[in-house]
Amino acid sequence: MKSAIALKGRADSGKTYTISKVYELLKAKYPDFEEEDFKISIDIRVILVINGFRIGIESQGDPGGRLENSLNLFLKKNCDVIVCSTRTKGKTVKAVNKLSKNGYKVKWFEQNYVKTSEQDANNLAMAKGIVKEIETIILGK
Repeated sequence: MKSAIALKGRADSGKTYTISKVYELLKAKYPDFEEEDFKISIDIRVILVINGFRIGIESQGDPGGRLENSLNLFLKKNCDVIVCSTRTKGKTVKAVNKLSKNGYKVKWFEQNYVKTSEQDANNLAMAKGIVKEIETIILGK
């Protein structure tokens, strides 16, 4: 079954950093990856191919952003796993929930805002948890 992993949280809670870190951790752990549809600025959108599995990653989850376009691209490109961020409610959450109509099982992670000195450690821990979930899906670990 295809899966979507969505990281929801309020503005400035570290979602973009966390999703970017997921991307970096996957690239480091699976150096034989391939990349498609790469777009990076502050936010990233990329499709990684690891062990034959297509993983669509979008870090921009703000209302009025490109999330819906990226989700449509990931559907069109037949991604096995989609990783993205959203706000806590509203249009971005609805866009991710629509993935279930396309055969995706959606799993939600919640990004909590913590004190500034602890935020980086919190973001890294969340990224590692998301990578573990991806590995469970694509490798059956």
